[in-house]
Amino acid sequence: AGVGAAPVRVYAGRAPMVLAGVAALLEIAVRLGGSPAVTNAVRFGFWGSEEVNLNGSTSYVRSLPAGSRPLLYLNLDMLGSPNAGYFLQGGVGEEESETGPPGSADVARVVAEQLASVGITAEATTFDEASDYAAFVDAGIPSAGILTGDEDEMTPAEARQWNGRPGTVFDSCYHSACDRIENVNTTALDRFADATAGTVAHFAMSDDALPN
Repeated sequence: AGVGAAPVRVYAGRAPMVLAGVAALLEIAVRLGGSPAVTNAVRFGFWGSEEVNLNGSTSYVRSLPAGSRPLLYLNLDMLGSPNAGYFLQGGVGEEESETGPPGSADVARVVAEQLASVGITAEATTFDEASDYAAFVDAGIPSAGILTGDEDEMTPAEARQWNGRPGTVFDSCYHSACDRIENVNTTALDRFADATAGTVAHFAMSDDALPN
């Protein structure tokens, strides 16, 4: 985001493991249009080489000119796991590497409110430096991340909360050849896409809503 004369930019991006996040961002970009009357500019990022030391997003953050850092960042990483969970990163943990920089809790709170508006209670979890948010967090940029889960098993409590299958992994096709379009949980994708769109709109439209 610009500091001073440059426009503020709200960034939204994702890791490339599952194309559901890309689809969500492309649809939001289409709905937003090319020249919307927004207070804060929005930039959509699609990172390469996430699986290779987060090279794409890391190189991008390092290449940002002085004074042009984004005001906040929202990471979309796997939005359509078949046995979908609803996880939200930002603002929880003991160290800044887990919570994100100051302001991350504000971003996560808005995402949580948007998910609640479609009937979903998100489970707060920590950042773990395993996805494209890492470079933004390390750079001190307020960040949040959303994901539907990968190779971990859904707990009985999570299954009751999200109408899932306890003791079953969130995505049995994680990093496998069966990770194809027919494997995408379209209900979870639709809910997260709506929540992402609402979050982008929230921060794009109001100076008062920007994280501290």
